[in-house]
Amino acid sequence: MAQQERRNETGLGTDQEYLRNEQYRDASNLNARIALHAQYSVNPGNWHRWVFDHLLASLGTTAPRAVLEIGCGPAYLWMENMDRIPARWEATLADFSEGMIAAAQDNLADADHRFTYQVADAQELPFADASFDAVIANHMLYHVPDRPRALAQIQRVLRPEGALFAATNGVDHTKEIDELFEQFAPQSQMAGSRRMRFSDSFTLENGEAQLRQVFSSVTLDIYDDALVVTEVDPLMAYLHSTGDGAAITEEQDHALRTYLTQRIAADGAFRVTKSTGLFMAR
Repeated sequence: MAQQERRNETGLGTDQEYLRNEQYRDASNLNARIALHAQYSVNPGNWHRWVFDHLLASLGTTAPRAVLEIGCGPAYLWMENMDRIPARWEATLADFSEGMIAAAQDNLADADHRFTYQVADAQELPFADASFDAVIANHMLYHVPDRPRALAQIQRVLRPEGALFAATNGVDHTKEIDELFEQFAPQSQMAGSRRMRFSDSFTLENGEAQLRQVFSSVTLDIYDDALVVTEVDPLMAYLHSTGDGAAITEEQDHALRTYLTQRIAADGAFRVTKSTGLFMAR
């Protein structure tokens, strides 16, 4: 009960104990969500290669560069770009979850490029000042309880001309998923007010203002996309992978499956809004 009360106060999105020991204990929940995006996104491009395009454009490919990714997860960014990682780049992959670091090491075990791995909290980075030419925070800053502290840490470890690449979502991202929770699992936190839940987070709408507290130059590039889901099972796997997925009862699961089956049969697909982009801050 005490754990649930603490989650209600802090929100699952920034509950570090929950995130480390449950949601991101390993890559299984993340994989379920990524699978839905990989299979049903309408943008024919690849998100991770799009992000890497920005890194290459900023850092170039010939000079030695030190790159840090915080919240690296299973290292999908590097797996998807293995064919074009510059030979003179030194990449350090950090995550506060030991399970994610283990997954990253497994996924990159056969890589030609050498990686360094570190279990680390973005709020207290264990690296020397001015160590990196770039820091990547790919959809993770909204999980950090003390973002001003984390951003100050990122600025500290960046070299004077270095840049932060911070990907995040907008307030309307996957709003139809939240609406499913509101209709079928009203006991969940995801059934609460979207704007209230995102108001203190790190989003496309408020991210620039937060970054400008630390960085003088901030730009934003939007990745145009949406989901058109034509099968029920991948969508249900996504729902169960979320923070409130475990709270869905057997009765609610059945009602959700029935509703989604009928929607897809009637409309040809279940459509989901995506609102995603990448900030670059110096």
